[in-house]
Amino acid sequence: MNADILQTPYYYISEAGLDTDASMLKEALSKNWGPNHLVGYSVKTNSLPWLLQYMKGQGFYAEIVSDTEYRLVKELGFPNSHMIYNGPIKDRKIFETILSENGYINLDSTEEPGWLEELSASYPQRQFSVGLRVNCDIAALCPKEVLVEEEGGRFGYCYENGKLQEVILRLSALPNVTVAGLHLHSSTQSRTVDVYAALASMAVRIAEEYNLTLSYVDMGGGYFGGREDKPDYRDYFPAICQKLRAKFDPKHTTLIAEPGVSLISRATTFVTSVKDTKEIRGRSFLVTDGSRTNLNPLVTRHVYPHHICYMDDPGSRPLVKSQWVTGFTCMEYDRLFEITDGPALKPGDQIIYDTAGGYTMCLNPLFIHYFPPVYVEHRDGSLFKARDQWDVKEFMQKNYTEREEL
Repeated sequence: MNADILQTPYYYISEAGLDTDASMLKEALSKNWGPNHLVGYSVKTNSLPWLLQYMKGQGFYAEIVSDTEYRLVKELGFPNSHMIYNGPIKDRKIFETILSENGYINLDSTEEPGWLEELSASYPQRQFSVGLRVNCDIAALCPKEVLVEEEGGRFGYCYENGKLQEVILRLSALPNVTVAGLHLHSSTQSRTVDVYAALASMAVRIAEEYNLTLSYVDMGGGYFGGREDKPDYRDYFPAICQKLRAKFDPKHTTLIAEPGVSLISRATTFVTSVKDTKEIRGRSFLVTDGSRTNLNPLVTRHVYPHHICYMDDPGSRPLVKSQWVTGFTCMEYDRLFEITDGPALKPGDQIIYDTAGGYTMCLNPLFIHYFPPVYVEHRDGSLFKARDQWDVKEFMQKNYTEREEL
């Protein structure tokens, strides 16, 4: 299969690109913490089955947040012991299954401590170890940090108002339950090294304040990756580990990372073609077969890293003051970016969006066109189709046009 003859639009994953960031992550963890670490790949970031199998082959665990994700990774062969179950709404049966088979559970809701109280009473001879997701005031810890939401994060147990202390004391009263870990996932836009260092210090502070002997510290995800102008694992983990070593011994405390976007962005592109050009009252519009919905389903981004493949020498083309790249949908907001003072584009030229793997495939809507295909370039240069283009048959599955009695 030749990439030059693939019909656009499609996602394109470089296996060698995945290898680059997976190796960088492993090396950063090993160099700064030693062998006692593990990686939980964030399934929600991109749940493409081929990609999950790749992560499994790297020795990574599955970090899941729903019963659907659990069934998916089970289908792909992840054992319960290689799962990290996070999220604000957990399925109780899955919670108990993963817990009983030595997987990782990070509590996040008001009902989960009650589940543990019942388990403790029902199985007094068994030992249960869990982690707690910590909610702390990042704005106070790092005043220069740019938060995702002005009012702060909504997940985990709040340190400042005593809710974290309440759940620690509640679980500590159970003779066969241990608070074995802290989960400190960050939700910031700026994703600086400083905020991860501050969260690592918070893990030390909480462990000392509540006399916790932790078998793991889970630093979550949210790291930058795949961008030369931003920090990467080689910046984050020296800072994290330096702070953690003030309290924790790498021989006895496992360091967990839960990357998603930072692992797959570099490796994934979205390839589109110019289909038409329009001149409307002095403005030039380029209509492409991709869409903002393929790249930014939440319509929050205004920057789309990209490069252009021209069908012929762009130097021979006239320069155009302004060309707006737009998508295929019938929505006016489907405009991606403006090209100023550039060569005139024409049908057949390709616009290729870089770092397009994180959250794009999972959040793609079934709007006007259905899911585009996904191709993987293997290490040897061969191409593999990891997902077919969805069509009417796939859209119609489990839909009914005649009355069904319930």
